[in-house]
Amino acid sequence: MDPDNPYPNEYTGHVRVKMKNGSVVEERQPHLRGGAHEPLSRADIEDKFRHNCAHGGWSASQADKFLEWAKRAFDAPGIDLSGFRS
Repeated sequence: MDPDNPYPNEYTGHVRVKMKNGSVVEERQPHLRGGAHEPLSRADIEDKFRHNCAHGGWSASQADKFLEWAKRAFDAPGIDLSGFRS
């Protein structure tokens, strides 16, 4: 347990790898990419969506069609989605 780790307030990452030659490569991530400190751009989110769709068996065409629908649905002026909250 690292007392300097701010988890659970921040979702940090740390990996240490010992290579075959004995050298050690270490990397730390101070916060989650896509969180408040490093938000994803719309392009990043759409790319992630496309990758998840491909993993789930959707074609690129299906993913693109859904994204086009979502852009029209959620970017429409005056749209009120408050009734869709759980």
